[in-house]
Order: sequence, then structure tokens, then C-alpha cells
Amino acid sequence: FAHASHVVQSVRKLLSRIVAPKIDWEKASTDYQQYDQKAMHDFTFGITSDPITQFACIFAALIHDVDHAGVPNTTLIKEKREIAVHYKNKSVAEQNSIDLGWSLLFEPRYADLLFEP
Repeated sequence: FAHASHVVQSVRKLLSRIVAPKIDWEKASTDYQQYDQKAMHDFTFGITSDPITQFACIFAALIHDVDHAGVPNTTLIKEKREIAVHYKNKSVAEQNSIDLGWSLLFEPRYADLLFEP
């Protein structure tokens, strides 16, 4: 848990350091606002203007080592561990982390995070 917390804090800090132009949107004309919002989105690769992208970065940081065995993938593969067989010896720990992270996210207690049109 401590490692995940540190990584999440580091990613959040990195996200906050993305430089976006300072714009007073209330003083800008409508045409300028539309142009400048697109320019800011492009300038920051959409990270500062897209909360879903920010969530994805934080979520990835949080789950990146879920259930990590503490050994490299090569060891899991060499020892023919069940997890390596399950993921066909490809990015074993990473795929396992993603699967577990997604299954946690889709638990009923997190239903409020899901988008419902």
C-alpha cells in the first residue's frame, strides 16, 4: 500500500506540473474561447482539460503493482507458476494487475464512478 500511495502522489504531482496557458475565460470573446480551449487541449495533450484522462493516470498508478509477487516476470515464467500460464507468459504481472484493478473498479460499491448516459 505504501508503494502505491507514493506512486499515486508522484503522478498527481506530475499532472499538476503540466503547464497550461493562463486564460481569463470570462474576459475572452466566444470565438477566442473556442480557439483557445482547443489550443490548451492540444498544448497539454488533453490532460489538463480531460478529467477522464486524469482519472486514468491516477488509477493506473494506483493499480500498477496490485498483487505483485515481488519477483520479475521471467521468474514467474521459469517456475511455470499458474499466473504465468494463465497470461501465456506475456507481461504476466502487468496483466494480472490490470485484471484485478478493473474487477475492483467494477464492484457495486464503486457504481457511482460509472458513466450512465
